[in-house]
Amino acid sequence: MFLCMPAILAFLFTMALSDFRCPVLEKRTSCTCREVAWWNNDRLTIVNCSYANLQTMPNLSSLSNENVTKLLLNGNNISAVSWTDVGPRNITELDLSKNRLENQNIGALSHLAPDMTKLSLARNRIAIDQDLMFLTNLSALTELILDSNIIHNYQNEIQFFPNDIFRDLRLHSLRRLSLRSCGITDIGPRAFAGLESITEIDLTYNYLENVPPAILHLKHLQRLFLGGNDITTIEARSFYTLRNLEEIVLDYNELSEIEENAFVGLEDCLKELELHANDLKQIPSTALKRLRKLLFLKISKNDIRMIDNAFQGDYQLNMLDLDSNPLTFSKSTFQGLEHSIETLFLRNVGISAVPLVALSRLQVLSYLDISHNHFHSKIFDTNLSALSVKTLVMSNNSLEHISPTAFSRLRHPIGLDLDNNNISDITFIVEAPLCSFRYVDISGNPLECNCDVEEILHSGTIFDMGLTGTCRLGKIVYELGSSKLEDQLHDFCNRSQRIVWCPGTFESNRAAQSNPGLTLTNGWIFFVYVLLNKN
Repeated sequence: MFLCMPAILAFLFTMALSDFRCPVLEKRTSCTCREVAWWNNDRLTIVNCSYANLQTMPNLSSLSNENVTKLLLNGNNISAVSWTDVGPRNITELDLSKNRLENQNIGALSHLAPDMTKLSLARNRIAIDQDLMFLTNLSALTELILDSNIIHNYQNEIQFFPNDIFRDLRLHSLRRLSLRSCGITDIGPRAFAGLESITEIDLTYNYLENVPPAILHLKHLQRLFLGGNDITTIEARSFYTLRNLEEIVLDYNELSEIEENAFVGLEDCLKELELHANDLKQIPSTALKRLRKLLFLKISKNDIRMIDNAFQGDYQLNMLDLDSNPLTFSKSTFQGLEHSIETLFLRNVGISAVPLVALSRLQVLSYLDISHNHFHSKIFDTNLSALSVKTLVMSNNSLEHISPTAFSRLRHPIGLDLDNNNISDITFIVEAPLCSFRYVDISGNPLECNCDVEEILHSGTIFDMGLTGTCRLGKIVYELGSSKLEDQLHDFCNRSQRIVWCPGTFESNRAAQSNPGLTLTNGWIFFVYVLLNKN
């Protein structure tokens, strides 16, 4: 018997959960304690006091001799952080989110956990624009989460995040700062002074109207999250000092313009750019063309219609998301991406059929998702031999019938997702060339449990991943491949014999070694005997 690595790890993880208890603490509160021992002998001791209806900090003196590494106090009504001289001293992760903490009542943090690396104070009553000295001396802190706190001083609806608020806190190890949903409308140019080691900053869901110049001082920044703001324009040189920036997320803004030199300085570092749910009318080609390292562009849910010759640049995109744009296609739609694009999303773009002329140029395209388009013809008979795809997702397209000619002369076997259509007949699988499919997902279709289903399940015409979904027999719905379905099909279908093991699978290799009656013909492995018990 062989176990896959994930199964082995899950087994070891389960076995490593010890029966560590903290009876005194559990008797007084609703807290629980447990210990996890990893396979490399590292131990993680967790004290979980989440949502325990605590009004004050719990007394952890009974754990003074325990190596508590993670303390969870989120979801309580704690209004002050206090600490006694006796208690665990090795806490590296502390979660105090969703409490009632204010600035003046949390000054004991550095005494509570001087070696802390992760601290969450999200969803409290902390004024992030005022004295943050309670963070002083947390020299080991690498991650700080201040989401959903408040700006105390604001006028005329301007909630200003001030200069130098972190400057004297000595947070030299901090790598990740999160300020999501804090109502920030503007940021001072020196707001992040003292945080020059930051590699990730999250300013999602605020009210910023431009890319804050304050980020330009974060020379080590790798990931920048600005989604859910009110940014309308990316101005020239908005990131020009950030020579390590690999990912920018600008989803859910009001972007209608990206200036030509917006990404100057990022030519040799930016890999991922997300512009989902904005108001762009075209691909910002002139701004993107010099981004030599750009691999992933998400520009879905905009108002882009024509994209002819839009991808002429120095980059080598391998993933492109154009979902939810009212696109039209021509032979030059993907010009410039012929030898780079591997994954392409064209969901809900209003196509009535597969745009073969545009897609056939993409020589290394492996994954194509054209779901949620509702093809005009309920019969899918487009021959896909011109495409190089290995996985095709066509869910939610109102298809009723698939022609086997669609999958003749494929370059290689294909994974096919037909989830949530209206397909009741899957004879196309039986009639297509053997081993045309790595898998077929037929979930959410009105499929009848019949002898075609039985043949597909047992004859081996699909790779070992097989046929997934459900079928209906009378009023009962069965999982494909379930023993209950097998019993039902056995009553009116003669069991099909396996006639083929598709190449490259575990079954095919085992069959080739143990059955001298197998021969190799044109790349396919066949039994030389005829089907038995089959009418």
